[in-house]
Amino acid sequence: MEILNQFGINPILLAAQIVNFVVLLLILKRFLYKPILKVLGERRQKIEDSLKNAEEIEKRLAETNEKIDDMMAKTSDDIQKMMNEANKQRAELLEETKVLAGKMHDDIIAKASEEAKVNASKLEQQIMTKVADIVALGMEKVTGKAMSTKDKKDIIEKEVRNLS
Repeated sequence: MEILNQFGINPILLAAQIVNFVVLLLILKRFLYKPILKVLGERRQKIEDSLKNAEEIEKRLAETNEKIDDMMAKTSDDIQKMMNEANKQRAELLEETKVLAGKMHDDIIAKASEEAKVNASKLEQQIMTKVADIVALGMEKVTGKAMSTKDKKDIIEKEVRNLS
């Protein structure tokens, strides 16, 4: 103990300081250290939960992106099918239009041909009538006698038979 006295240490004060230190240590442990550890534990748990949620969100995002890619591919295929079908229908419609136009062309030509025949027949009839009138007029001049309508008709019919 003399050594302690030589250094200026009072053993009673040293013991009281040790007791005070232990009491302070227990108070700090109870009121400061445990709440700090509790807060740190809660933070650690929140961080772990956040990481788990982030992993879950990334997993869902990947699944969603995969679904979107599948839907885009399917939509692209559907669009391609629709375009192919539209092109096929367009080709069919074009072919039908060509056939219809051909039929209309043939009908128009047939009608025009029929009309041309009718017009030619009328024109031929008119020409024959004019020729008969000219012939009758010429015969009147030569013979000096007028031809009747019956005579004119007979001459026209005879000439028509000769042309045919």
